Amino acid sequence: MIRTLVALSVFTGILFAQRSVPPEYSHHRVWAVVPLIGAGTDADPRRPMLVPAPDQQPATERPDLLSYQMQLSDDGKWALVEFVFHSPLAFHNFLVQASASPNLGVAAPALQPISSDGSDLKALSANTAALKNAFEAAIPGLKLFERGKAAPADILTEFRKHKATYTFASVSGAIQ
Repeated sequence: MIRTLVALSVFTGILFAQRSVPPEYSHHRVWAVVPLIGAGTDADPRRPMLVPAPDQQPATERPDLLSYQMQLSDDGKWALVEFVFHSPLAFHNFLVQASASPNLGVAAPALQPISSDGSDLKALSANTAALKNAFEAAIPGLKLFERGKAAPADILTEFRKHKATYTFASVSGAIQ
């Protein structure tokens, strides 16, 4: 009985000693250089491309795009955006839905099947790369960078082409 209590108290102490994950390291983050779209009216607000208008947000329990933050480029024609998705699968689904939009003119490539429940994700990386390439080929100047797949220096170099004083600290604290 005493051994059980000692073991339980040791394991309980270990559980509470774990640190939580800082918000900047959670979720799937994508940095992008995208053109601004929208007429600037209530019905069609000015926003970064790929960001749906408020009335076009899908009514699901958990949307693929959780949040975004942006800075305008020096010339005011581009947005430097940090997108936050809850998973790489959500980013993939977001690109699939965006490629289906007739307004963007992106030809959706042939994609390998992926299970919607996340049990078979063998083709996820290849599909995401194909979608990313389709967007970058169809929309001149658009660039997408995924955390962990692009070097922070490459992202910063591309962003500074559009905003000379850009730093990651000015958006989300730091790049991960």
